[in-house]
Amino acid sequence: MTLLGKLLAKTDRFITNISAVTIFIMMMWIVLDVLLRSIFNKPIVGTIEITGEYLLVIIVYLSISYTYKEGGHVSVELFQNKFSIGVKKVVKVVTNILAIVTFSLLGVANLNKSIQYFEFDNRTSSTLNYPLAPALLIITLGVFLLVINLILESIALVRGKKEY
Repeated sequence: MTLLGKLLAKTDRFITNISAVTIFIMMMWIVLDVLLRSIFNKPIVGTIEITGEYLLVIIVYLSISYTYKEGGHVSVELFQNKFSIGVKKVVKVVTNILAIVTFSLLGVANLNKSIQYFEFDNRTSSTLNYPLAPALLIITLGVFLLVINLILESIALVRGKKEY
């Protein structure tokens, strides 16, 4: 495993742990909100906004790279089982290149949008009035980590190695 691969693996594990803690926080938040709503008729203000625009973003995008590395994303293997190992590698590299381009464009667009949101201090229209730019930066971080994973995997496949 290369130095960059080891660093990426440690980073993925660290931010995936943040994602796991966020799931717990989100669960406790929603349970508390339901209890307060049911018992005292006083829900926590902004629960839908905070859980949907921040906590969910953390959960999904901080674990997307690790999930890819572990083979946890949905994949279609209908025809893949019929291919030889060489054809499978070529198909994997081509799909990785397409994914690298797509996710790189998404990451750059999110980064530009987050910079714009910071410049103009874009905030939600809810009563909480919190900034939106940090959520976009979280998305950007997760997407760029996925891109690095895809690049390292493609290089390893081309070089004939099993892992990166």
